[in-house]
Amino acid sequence: MPLHALSTDLLRKVLDSLPDGVLLVTDQRQMLFTNKRFRELWGIPKDINLDDEGRALMQFALSKVVDPTSFIEQIERLHQTDSQMEDEVLLTDGKVYRRRTVSFDDFFYGRTRMWIFTDITDIKYSHMDSLTGLRNRNTFESQFASLTDQAAPDALVGVALLDIDHFKLFNDTYGHAAGDDVLRSIGETITASLHRSGDSGFRVGGEEFFIKIVGRNPEDMLALIEGIRQSVESLEIPHESNPPFNVVTISCGFGITSSPIKSEIFYRKIDNALYLSKSQGRNRTNFIELS
Repeated sequence: MPLHALSTDLLRKVLDSLPDGVLLVTDQRQMLFTNKRFRELWGIPKDINLDDEGRALMQFALSKVVDPTSFIEQIERLHQTDSQMEDEVLLTDGKVYRRRTVSFDDFFYGRTRMWIFTDITDIKYSHMDSLTGLRNRNTFESQFASLTDQAAPDALVGVALLDIDHFKLFNDTYGHAAGDDVLRSIGETITASLHRSGDSGFRVGGEEFFIKIVGRNPEDMLALIEGIRQSVESLEIPHESNPPFNVVTISCGFGITSSPIKSEIFYRKIDNALYLSKSQGRNRTNFIELS
């Protein structure tokens, strides 16, 4: 057997033995290779192969992700660059995959990109707040330092702090079981509003939430956060200790950055914006430029 054939066969066996899914794609969008685990992760039918340069395979994969637009946007952003990237992909069946990519130059194919997919579903849900379904405090702290690392002029990152208005008084009036129902409802409202793979929602305190959103223009990003605030008010959950609204509301501090910024700096700024929302009468969003 020629040396190059032996090497190719050995490489295929090595890649097929990996616990991660691997996909190789040229800068001309031609899919060159998928390992066994990649096809298992995505449930690729046997009759879908790479004869059409992978177009059918891509369409099948897109049908399984919650946000196909964002999935493609990240690919387009990295096209013909040497940039690395890591994010998470949410599938329609509830699974969560970590997506990583690196590029390299090949003598025959030119610039080639390797995509690596890892099933982190079990780990992901162990990092969830059981009451709200959002990510928990431990997860927030582990990701805190890198929350704005991907920010760029063409990839904005928005961060928000949200706090339930007079929540202690709500618990005193209606009981902690009713308070838990409020937390669940707000968690569901936040989750329903976050559609892009880079979006994240966290419960960071008893009644305090943190949101990270990506990739929109500033107007749309502010509208999303305002939409969450309005949706909570629209639930019309009685709260007689929260005048003049008399229903459960939230106050928000929100900021957007187009470049990475130190976590302690952006957190202090949006915390100040949240304080301003509360001092101005609550049930409002204060926006602040972060960079």
